Amino acid sequence: MRRKDREVTDLDQIFDIVSKCSVAHVGMVDHGEPYVVALNFGYERKGNSLILYFHSAYEGRKMDILKENPSVYVQMHCVDEFISGSHENPCAFCWRFDSVMGAGTVQFLETPEDKAHALNCMIRHLGKTEDSFQFPAESLKRTCVYRVCIDHPTGKHHE
Repeated sequence: MRRKDREVTDLDQIFDIVSKCSVAHVGMVDHGEPYVVALNFGYERKGNSLILYFHSAYEGRKMDILKENPSVYVQMHCVDEFISGSHENPCAFCWRFDSVMGAGTVQFLETPEDKAHALNCMIRHLGKTEDSFQFPAESLKRTCVYRVCIDHPTGKHHE
């Protein structure tokens, strides 16, 4: 990272940023062309790794790409706040934000137990709850659930 003064290296701080984000931008490659989608997510920490969970339909452009090339790059940000400059100091105009990013590989979840775990992680994160839910077997069958493990997440904080 070029701006070392903005780099977040402490994993607890990185996970604190993740806890405040609700949308992750997932970048992938479609026959040599970049393709990015914004997705809600759930997450958990396993050691130093960030495990992200997503769900969607089984078909569509995103699924076609991920089945052919499961390598992705994920970026999320939060705290969005505009900071004003002035006529005397126009270079002071900037944006305050926190972000986390990293590379990983999509792994499709197959078992009802794995899918339910991932979906509960999503609900707990996005719903800000500790509750767990049971999902109808038919719903789990028709829902594509997948995870991305980011072994080396990086963070940035701009005050």
